[in-house]
Amino acid sequence: MGQGQEVVGEAKINEGFITGKWVILQNCHLGLNFIGKLESVMQNMDRAIDEGFRLWLTGSKHPEFPIGILQMAVKVTNEPPKGMKEGLFKTYNSTVNQDRLDRLDLDIWRMLMWNACFMHSVVQERRKFGAIGMCVPYEFNTSDLEASLQYIEKHLMMFGTNLSLTTIRYMVADVQYGGKITQNMDRELFQTYAQI
Repeated sequence: MGQGQEVVGEAKINEGFITGKWVILQNCHLGLNFIGKLESVMQNMDRAIDEGFRLWLTGSKHPEFPIGILQMAVKVTNEPPKGMKEGLFKTYNSTVNQDRLDRLDLDIWRMLMWNACFMHSVVQERRKFGAIGMCVPYEFNTSDLEASLQYIEKHLMMFGTNLSLTTIRYMVADVQYGGKITQNMDRELFQTYAQI
């Protein structure tokens, strides 16, 4: 955060105090000096703050982030699940719901959905191994799984039980997830996961 950005940030916060507007400061871990000043401003508040005022801070974990700000705040975190069981549990509680399960009355739909969710949890879990897990750390996320499930659903709607597993494997492993993969060894590994 540069000096000019700090001045603007402080002005927006002061305006929010008075008018009740919401203010968001992003990537706060990059402007720790300003956040330290913000901590003292918030602790020494001697004027009334409008009830509607909200201050949102986003940032990555940093050892020098002021503890006082963290103690005053309501924290919302989005941590990846730890372990396969928790990964599948999170996927089935957020991405897969009863409505999605009931869209098609085919056993193959539920099996393919399970396989896609399982593969997604595997690649999410492999990130913890760093370079041992994959040559490059890829940011696979829920939107990759959503796109894969949407493709599988449309494919099944068009072809029913006469589906092509090779086509589905290609679209999921090489297109939906594979579009982010840059290393050939990682591509081979991912294609192996898709064979399961």
